Amino acid sequence: MRQLIQNQGESLAPALEELATEYGVSLLPCTDSKRPTWPEWKALQQRDLNADELTEVVNHQGIVAAVTGRQFNVVDIDCHKDAEALEWAVENLPYTPLVGRSQSGGYHFYYAVGDVPVRTGQFNNIDTRGQGGYICFAGGKYSIEWRDDQEFHSFDDLPKLDWNHMQRLEARRREAQKDGNGDWHETKLRVVAGMVHAGKTDEYILSHCEEWTEPGYSLQQTIEEISVMMKGAREKGFEPEGIFVRSLNDAFDLENSKPDEYLGNGFIAAGFRVLVIGAPKLGKSQFVLQMLTSAACGSDLLGFQWDRPHKVLWLQAEIRGPYVAQRLRAMVDSFQPHEKELLNKNFFWTERGDINLVEQFDQVKDLIKLIKPEIIAIDPMANFFAGDEANNAEVTAFLKKVNTLTDEKLLQMAKPPAIVLVHHTRKGATEKDGFEGARGASSLVGWMDTGMMLTKADQGVNLNFMLRNGPWPKARNMQISHDTLKFEELNDTTETHN
Repeated sequence: MRQLIQNQGESLAPALEELATEYGVSLLPCTDSKRPTWPEWKALQQRDLNADELTEVVNHQGIVAAVTGRQFNVVDIDCHKDAEALEWAVENLPYTPLVGRSQSGGYHFYYAVGDVPVRTGQFNNIDTRGQGGYICFAGGKYSIEWRDDQEFHSFDDLPKLDWNHMQRLEARRREAQKDGNGDWHETKLRVVAGMVHAGKTDEYILSHCEEWTEPGYSLQQTIEEISVMMKGAREKGFEPEGIFVRSLNDAFDLENSKPDEYLGNGFIAAGFRVLVIGAPKLGKSQFVLQMLTSAACGSDLLGFQWDRPHKVLWLQAEIRGPYVAQRLRAMVDSFQPHEKELLNKNFFWTERGDINLVEQFDQVKDLIKLIKPEIIAIDPMANFFAGDEANNAEVTAFLKKVNTLTDEKLLQMAKPPAIVLVHHTRKGATEKDGFEGARGASSLVGWMDTGMMLTKADQGVNLNFMLRNGPWPKARNMQISHDTLKFEELNDTTETHN
């Protein structure tokens, strides 16, 4: 193939003959209005030119076209009507060394054969020519140029178009041009992803396509767009972000898909965010250690019963390793042999040290992917957070990072783990302050599903609860046993608020 085919009279014939005989391109003579002169030209989608046809083409003095979808596909960019169309194509489509120019000054990008249909008007001043189409490329003011230093060998060496990807890109561009922000496409993506993750069938989702079809676009185009979104949500794990609206029927569907409850009625469940707060030296870490070891064994916790043994990870940064071991040995002495086996299998912890969860997130994530814990405790927050505790924006950014640890797809886990975040109360806070007594930003309280607060009592320590997803348990008055280093109840207290 020659590097350059131009409208240069006698040079056109040998170039056309070479394309047809050596590369199998099906050529068509066209009128000045760019219409093929052969009524049965579509037959050339399946065969080469015969000798008579080739003679007629190479001797044709006007515009010559080539059948698309057989040797190559073409993207036709009309930048005469839309100056931004070329810019969009250059930024978003794969680079191709084979480029043509049209009579109007537009561009033809040539690609290897792939699953690309003929579409005119679907894209804003950008058309595609695949199976069943043709493209004018020689004669008149048409030209085609090979823009690579390497010698041309085959059309198969050209890059391929990803039709689905192109649709998604153009949809975003279309929406951005429509309302200046592209929100409509993204909203549809969130809604479709939400429906997929809610277990809706393809038929159910596609039944909404008519109402989602925008003016100027066909129902079939919307169906194709939504089908791409559904496939992506299933294959790539698109999560619904932002606003997702459900209907009444979803309430009944979701009733049967609530999180697995690990402890109590709406106390701790898969994916829950648990906040444990208290003043220094009240035994927060010891209480969390007791909670996690009981979870690992599936044993009783202050009258609460775990549904089964759970694998847990204690990311603690305050207690040196020998002292953690000392506490564990004292607690384990009261365990049954089978509980010790479960504890050895299900309980994991880190030694004292400064860990910046934001900066070392990938390391923490890899650790979680390896262990696959169902419950993760971060103890205390201050040792994992390098920002300003009083700054809501910085705390919120940290909590968003913590929230990713409940993303089962990111962590390659079957279910989202529950997160236990341990934090201090502010100086001077009392039981009357409730969870608003947490040190620093108020965003912490809004973050939690379940709260546990330790406060100093006349005798021992009080443990109060706040649940968003179930009845609040009775407060516990408790103290640590010197023998087992476990908190034990002293007496019953009255019910807290609901």
